[in-house]
Amino acid sequence: MLTASMPTRTVRLPVAAPFDLQLCIHGHGWYALAPHRFDDATTTLHTVLSLGERAVDATLHQPDATTLALRLCAATPVTAKDGTLAARQIRHMLRLDDDLAPFHAMCAQDQGLRWAARRGAGRLMRSATVFEDLMKLLFTTNTSWSATESMTRNLVAAAGSAAPSGERAFPSPRQCLRDEAFYRDVVRAGYRAGAAIELARGFVDGTLTDDQFLAPQPTDELWERLLALRGFGPYAAGQAMRLCGHYDRLALDSWCRARLAAMAGRQQPPADRTVERRYARWAPFQGLALWLDLTADWHGEDAMR
Repeated sequence: MLTASMPTRTVRLPVAAPFDLQLCIHGHGWYALAPHRFDDATTTLHTVLSLGERAVDATLHQPDATTLALRLCAATPVTAKDGTLAARQIRHMLRLDDDLAPFHAMCAQDQGLRWAARRGAGRLMRSATVFEDLMKLLFTTNTSWSATESMTRNLVAAAGSAAPSGERAFPSPRQCLRDEAFYRDVVRAGYRAGAAIELARGFVDGTLTDDQFLAPQPTDELWERLLALRGFGPYAAGQAMRLCGHYDRLALDSWCRARLAAMAGRQQPPADRTVERRYARWAPFQGLALWLDLTADWHGEDAMR
């Protein structure tokens, strides 16, 4: 439980305009998964960050066009080193260091995506670690979004480290290294149990590392690495590509296809090859252009394809 006497530290993060925190966070559904909670009324992200061996409560808002304010609260003093580590995680999560200028230059010349250039869209929120992203993606496969939320919430509640508020951080790979009964009976992950254990084990023993997925590399190489993960087919791998900063895969799933059909006013979506041809001119940002088209109305914009 948070009290007024607990140690806090506020860190200011500069951002390059145009940057809209709410637009970034609502770019896809990660903000709705534990340990995150976004307050639309105050446009504030509430989350829990892992700083070494402890978890701290964190709130993030945007007081002006060029600044983010990150407030950390812990049971013991929050040092400058803690603030630097937390700021580094937030910069990664919000893609603040990604160079999207070439993409925005393309958007500025396109009637349908001119809004993305004007508002700086395309920085899709991701997790603090690749491991967290991959585990959450595993929980999205062959299921409903409500089930994804439930599995993630169950894992965080059962295995994550507690912050002073009582909220918990997303667990580390070591904390996630449990038996199948845990994933089936507590997390309710069903057939994904074995894949979840294998993913955690890979990050614990060093077979898998964040660098393997985030380091500059050919797209095909990253694609094969993702497909080699147990439980990852083309859909999950395609979504992971976007989170790793590779946008040349469309990652079409049933929701994308249904949305394409609705946008075209048809009962049946266009063939995948047709969609690929349509977005080929956006290379190497095909997947990002498609995603912003599909979600334009989430941000009060019109999709004009």
